[in-house]
Amino acid sequence: MNATSVKRLMPADLAGRAAALSLVANFGLMLLKIVVGVVSSSVAVLSDGIDSAQDVIAAGIAFASVRIGARPPDLTHPYGHGRAETIAAWAQSMLIAGGGVFIVYRAIHRLFNPPDRIHADIGLIAMLIAAAVNLLVGQYATRVAKLTHSPAIASDARHLWTNVVQALCVMTGLALVSITGEFAFDAIVALVLGAYLLYTAGNILVGVLSDVLDGSLTEEEIDAVEQAIRAEQPVVPYHRLRTRRSGQSRHVDFHLILPPEMSVAEAHVIADRIERRIQALWDGTVVTSHIEPAGDPASYPAREGGVSEKL
Repeated sequence: MNATSVKRLMPADLAGRAAALSLVANFGLMLLKIVVGVVSSSVAVLSDGIDSAQDVIAAGIAFASVRIGARPPDLTHPYGHGRAETIAAWAQSMLIAGGGVFIVYRAIHRLFNPPDRIHADIGLIAMLIAAAVNLLVGQYATRVAKLTHSPAIASDARHLWTNVVQALCVMTGLALVSITGEFAFDAIVALVLGAYLLYTAGNILVGVLSDVLDGSLTEEEIDAVEQAIRAEQPVVPYHRLRTRRSGQSRHVDFHLILPPEMSVAEAHVIADRIERRIQALWDGTVVTSHIEPAGDPASYPAREGGVSEKL
């Protein structure tokens, strides 16, 4: 298979490519660490290999969710399929938490049942390779997550960075075993890794809950939306600004307060102009505006500067 064929197999979008790269890298590292963990008798390396097996499943979920989330809206999903990525992030958090619990259990068991020997040298080589691969893939996934705002890729990127930390911890433990001959360091490192995985799973779950509960966009993003509305001259009063995220898509809706004598066509031109400015901020942004006549009792009184309160 030549380079052109490989390129054709890769997804065209950034998020899809990042998910595919993570899947391939995690699968290779899983095989390496599980084999080395068994051969070296290191519970830390084996635990990291088990975590990599979960990474393969998590990366596969991320890849599938990005493909599903990229589908356009249809009759049964008029708001798109972005929630697929939120579900993927939740599944990843559960996998990480499950791995953390298992590794903690294995580490405690190893503390009370130490092996006869640990081959630290081969374990160090394997973990050095794992750290280098995760570092490169993690940097790429982080850049893609910032560009696409994909929750699935963002959680996958965080997971890759935790893998770098894990590899360094395992290497430290193996080095201590090699220097001191004390096998307990191997189990202690595995115990720390398990606790770290549980912490990471909790952080990802917090982000998932924010998406599920329709948390608003960040303050910086809301400020950018408000600036786009205020760019209209003369300034148009507005209220009930609401924002949320669904997968990689942002949703913005608000009410514009316009003079009652203005024609529907004129009001529509103004609303379209403001919507296009907001859509230009981020690809895939869905903007919905509603026009209200000034003086309507249902309209909020405008604040200074012609802008009324947000909902």
